[in-house]
Order: sequence, then C-alpha cells, then structure tokens
Amino acid sequence: MKRGSLSYPLQKFLISILFSDNLWENIFYEKYGQNPQLAILKTDQSTDDLLVRYGSTKKFDDWMAQTQKFWNGKLDTLRIQTGDPCFDGWMRWVSCQPILRRLFGNSFLPYHDYGRGGRGWRDLWQDILALLLMEPSKVDQMLLGNFAGVRIDGSNATIIGTQPGEFKADRNEIPRVWMDHGAWPLLTIKLYIDQTGDLGFLLREQTYFKDHLAHWTKAADKDWKPEHGTQLQTTGGDVYQGTVLEHLLVQQLTAFFNIGERNNLRLEDADWNDGLDMAPDKGESVAFTAFYASNLRQLADLVLQLKSMDIDRVHLASEVMLLLDRLGNTVDYGNPIDKRERLAEYFTHVKKKVSGERDEIPLEELATDLHTKAEHLFAHLRENEWVQDDQGHGWFNGYYDNDGQPLEGMHPRGVRMTLTGQVFALMGGIATDEQAQEIVKAVDHYLYDPKVGGYRLNTDFREVMLNMGRAFGFAYGHKENGAMSTHMAVMYASALYQRGFVDGGFKVLDAIYRHSVDFPTSRIYPGIPEYFNDRGRGMYPYLTDSASWYLLTMMTDVFGVQGSLGDLVLHPRLLKEQFDHRGEASIHTIFASRKLHIRYLNPLHKAHEESVISELKINGKRVEFESTEAKGALIKRDQITSLSPEGIHSILVSLEKYTT
Repeated sequence: MKRGSLSYPLQKFLISILFSDNLWENIFYEKYGQNPQLAILKTDQSTDDLLVRYGSTKKFDDWMAQTQKFWNGKLDTLRIQTGDPCFDGWMRWVSCQPILRRLFGNSFLPYHDYGRGGRGWRDLWQDILALLLMEPSKVDQMLLGNFAGVRIDGSNATIIGTQPGEFKADRNEIPRVWMDHGAWPLLTIKLYIDQTGDLGFLLREQTYFKDHLAHWTKAADKDWKPEHGTQLQTTGGDVYQGTVLEHLLVQQLTAFFNIGERNNLRLEDADWNDGLDMAPDKGESVAFTAFYASNLRQLADLVLQLKSMDIDRVHLASEVMLLLDRLGNTVDYGNPIDKRERLAEYFTHVKKKVSGERDEIPLEELATDLHTKAEHLFAHLRENEWVQDDQGHGWFNGYYDNDGQPLEGMHPRGVRMTLTGQVFALMGGIATDEQAQEIVKAVDHYLYDPKVGGYRLNTDFREVMLNMGRAFGFAYGHKENGAMSTHMAVMYASALYQRGFVDGGFKVLDAIYRHSVDFPTSRIYPGIPEYFNDRGRGMYPYLTDSASWYLLTMMTDVFGVQGSLGDLVLHPRLLKEQFDHRGEASIHTIFASRKLHIRYLNPLHKAHEESVISELKINGKRVEFESTEAKGALIKRDQITSLSPEGIHSILVSLEKYTT
C-alpha cells in the first residue's frame, strides 16, 4: 500500500479490517514481499473463481504478461521516435489517455470535482479524433450513432446513454445549451472523410433526437411525453431520418441565424469555456463565430466534392429551406433582427414534428448559400472584432458580456485578452496573414507564462464579472480563469502549425511536455492534464480532450501525416532538434487499414523551411508522388491499399535542401 495522507500503520490496520475472516491471507494476499494483490468480483463470481484463474505466482505472472502485451499492442499503432526518448515514452502515456476516458468517462479519479463520471457531447466527437488515428475500424458506425443525438432545431441531447448512439431526455430539469456543440461534429467528420475518402458517409441517414425541449431549450413541446420515445416523427406518425449532411447543415445554419446585437453568434449558456455561463441575454461568442464561419466554408467545399460520386443534387427536409435563404426568400445578414426572425420561423415549423417532405437541392446552389454565409462572417469578424492596445499589439475580441460590451481590449483595470478568441480566428483562416503575425506577438506578450507550462487562457481581469460568468469568480490562474488550459493551448499549437508558425507551434507543445514531466512541479501521473493551476500543478489528468488533440497535432501537423479525401499526404514540419543524431524521425501509424512505419531522413539536419521531399520509397522501392503546393508529397490511396494487409510497411522519405 502506498503511503498517502494516512500513516502507514493506520493504512495497514484499515486494510486488515476490510479483509477480515482470513480473506486477507487466504484469497487476495500473496506474498510478493509485503504487497497485497487486490481484485473486484462481479456479482456472479466467487472467490474460488479468482483462485482458479490467478491463484499462483505463475498464473498471475502469465496474466500480467498478457495484459502488458494487449496494451503495448494498442499503443504500438501510433508510436513516434524523435531525438528525445523521454518525449517518445511520454507520448505513449498520452496515447493511452483517450482510451481510458472512453472506458471510464470523465471523472473516475477520486479527486475530481467535475461531472458525474460520464462523457459529454464534445467528448463523443473529440475522443474519436484519437480513435481515427489509432483504431479506425468501424468508427463510421460510432460516428453515425452520435448523430442520433442531434435535435432538428440544431441543439443536441446532453444526457448520453451507456450504449453507442443512445441518448436520453433531460433528467435534471435544468435545460442548458452550449452554443459551441454544433461546431465539433463537422471537424471530426472532415478528419474521417480525409482519412477514408468515404464521401458517401454524408448521405447516410440517421434519426433526430426528440424530447420536450425546443427552440434551443427556450420553449417546450407540451404535447411530448416520455412514452412517445426520443426519435423525431413526421406529421404522419413515421420516424423521420435525414442524411448526415442534413444534420450538419441544421447545426451550422441554426447557429448562423442565432445572432446577438453585435451580429455574432449568441453565447447562450456557455461555449467551450463552461465558466462563461452568466451572459445568456446579450452575451456573444466571437471566438466560436469564427469556428462556425470556417465550418460553413468547409461544408460548402465538401458539398461540391459530392460531385465526384456522379450526383448533382441532394434531398433535404423541406423545413430546412427556410435557413437556405439564398435559394429563396433572402435575409439581410447585416440585420440581426431579420436573422433572428428567420430562425424563429424555422423553430416554429419544427417544434413538434416535421412534414416528412423533402426538397431536391442542386449541389452548386447549396454550396453557394453556404459560401455566402461564410464570407459574410469572415468579413464581419475582420472588420468589427479586431482590437489593439496602446503599444500597437492587435488581436481579436473573443466575447461580449451580458451588457453587450466587448470583453477584450484596453480596460481601466488592465489589458484584457483570451486565448480562445485567437485560436479559431487563426485556425479557420479568419485572421489575415498580417493579423496572424500580430496575434502571435500579442499572445506571447500577454499570455505566455513559463511557470505554468505555457499560455494562460486569459489575462487577469481583476474583478468578479457576474455579467460574464462564474469563471471570473475563481481565483486567477485556476480552472477557466487564466489557468494554462492544455486543450486550448494544444489547439493554439495546431493553429500555429497550420498558419506556418512552426517554431511557435513547437514552443507550445514542448512547454506542455516539459512541464508535465517535471514531477516536483506538476505532481501528476505520466500524461497531460486538463490544466495547470497558478502553482504549476497539473489538474484532472484523465478528464481532458487535450490528449486527443495532442496526438492529432503531432501526427497531422508535426509529422505531417494527413489524409486528403482518402489519399495520403506527407508534409513534415519537424524542427532540427526533433531528429535523432542520425537525422531520422519516424512515426508508426495506420492508414487505409495498413500499418505504416514512416521514416523521415534528414542527415544534414536542415531546418524545416529549408527542406523538401526529394525521394520516397515504399518497402525499399522508389515510388512516384505528386508534389503539393506546401512542399509535401501526395500518395494515391491505391498505392497504399495495394500493399498487403499483413505486416508493417516501410515508407522512407528523404529530405534535401530546398532551393527556389
């Protein structure tokens, strides 16, 4: 028994009471020195069953070896080798974290004070990011099942059942809407399609979730009863199903029209930052307006890609046409009142049931509507949400409070800035190249703090802001108020890589790693925590979405192993110090159901901006590849699927000096 807060003799005394009647000696206790072996029995098991299976040193050691082999096999599917063996070993623990959370939920460790132990809506989608990289088989069924939690009004169930695709009606009488929930599914679906090329997934059908809540929980369907079930019905009494594309459209379009006075998306009861929960009237999330804006653009591009399947139109619920206003009765996007009125009209039509009728929409017209909405938001954000301080630093305002005032910028109590407001502006392409450079400088100036492992979530606002959220009731540096939130920090790193700030992206990832393994300061198990508090201590090690994002960023941004509508793209952005002494860095991964060992050779230790892929060999045989605009290499999917499904295939990538 490990020494803890109780004295060691007292711990032994308590254990002896728990295991009275000689159970301690005869059943659970084998003398490996003085270490007890413990087990948990199922209801139909007896202690004799345990003795038969584990009741000798040899049996126990055999089962331990099998357990170790099982977990090593799982983690070997995504494994890296760099110039830092300690980092490579730490990454195996990070790889384990998403698996543990899928098994145990959020709050299974004894000192967590968050949640009830289950998984939330975001968790369903972000855990799959890691699953797509490590165990991609049958992920499509899980993704399709998750869409059964989407309501036809664009919101979603928040009570998640124990079975895949199972959702339950609200049970706590406290209905709540997180305005960001509709943004995350598309990000995961885009990764899935790029990894698999399965564009047809967009046309698969799924039910919608239905309970008594409507109008984004602002109204109730008093005719609904639990015995009616939790699937949306048509006026004819049939269960209605819509395509995955329709579900995604409903999520993005309802958010687009749910606008505040400043023409940004309403904050509702919170966004990703649960602590911004006290601005339901006039609060707006500029940060996630940027996320939805980039989603609309990406969804428009995906719609056009459906042409490759020899189709030129899709079928959508007739009610959705109200939200595709560029195909009919247009709305003035510059007028928030007009937008809200159109949304209210849609809500009224789908409050109880849907007609079941569908309209046939040409792909070109659908994509044009989505692009028009995206470009409106891009222009609005660039023109109206850019703030500056008196030193010339510039960044994006991320929020409006419940008085309708911007949260960020110059203030009598000091400069105010959030990291979230910058991440999605960078990642989604809203920030111009010039703005991106200004953001990086401002974030380094105001938010970087090495004593907490990197970038804080916000500056110190120096007051309790009851018009914004309970986050500002926390002491600065704790939880959602200025802690070093690893989730948003890793997303910031990914955004930096995507915008070409490779050194900055590495700085973020490296700071998190080094702080995490500094046990005297972080005081955590191996891996990555939800956040580091003001003393630098890691909090909630297995609660976080950060592990999935760290894996995704390492694979797609750092090692540059990316899918592109099913093809494989290699675009490494490794720094010189990430190669070993031979000038090699490698990654084991799965792509197209083939196990790959991708080795990057950089014997001259050239900087990433100086090198380009010059030669590529698969299993020792040189292969042709297409060069991408970003100096990467595109390998057609059939070049990968032609390889044997057995064994591990070597892809050798030679890097040489890049010359213009």
